[in-house]
Amino acid sequence: MKTKKAHCNVCGGDRNHDVLHSESTRWDNDEFGIYGDDTYETLKCCGCDAIKLRHVSWFSEDDEPSITYFPSAVFRRHPKWFEALIDEVPPEADFVVSLLNEIYVALHNNLTSLATMGVRALLEKVMISQSGDLGSFAAHVKKFEELGHLSRRQRERLDAILDAGHAAMHRIYTPKIADVITLLDIAENIIESVFLHDNRVEKLKKSVPVKQRKGGNVA
Repeated sequence: MKTKKAHCNVCGGDRNHDVLHSESTRWDNDEFGIYGDDTYETLKCCGCDAIKLRHVSWFSEDDEPSITYFPSAVFRRHPKWFEALIDEVPPEADFVVSLLNEIYVALHNNLTSLATMGVRALLEKVMISQSGDLGSFAAHVKKFEELGHLSRRQRERLDAILDAGHAAMHRIYTPKIADVITLLDIAENIIESVFLHDNRVEKLKKSVPVKQRKGGNVA
């Protein structure tokens, strides 16, 4: 039985897999001088015994083959604070949880352009929820910085998200997985700060005893 490296959702990352079954087909188009092949493999993880189907599609015009897993490969798990976000986000900001879930679904299915546009849309909705609708992404970013939610460096990072989102929507640009993960890192950092850190800081302030001056007066 052959063994190949493949992604495992249970173990996390690439692991050795037994190839239980494999079928390949090849196609050619002589008129346009293009060709390719498709390979379907049933794989069993050598570590956890999880079963999955892998489709490897190769096209002569592409630099690398396209790989799709069933069920979808989980290349990135939700952040550790995601469950807390579900509990603590206010009702009017429930969109944060649903949109973040949709972005992960797009990412796991290698829909990188869709995921990039989703990150941009999510961040714009987050900013509108805090400052109102100002009509443009740039205006929202500026106001968000004025409100103290962004540092200058974070604002520069948001400019990168804006440009990537525009490129995915209006120009011939397909982001790589690594690029989308970078954008998602930035977005999640902002979401955690806005919806979790502020609430936790307020709770901390209330739990800390008030400092007493000499003579019993409150400091």
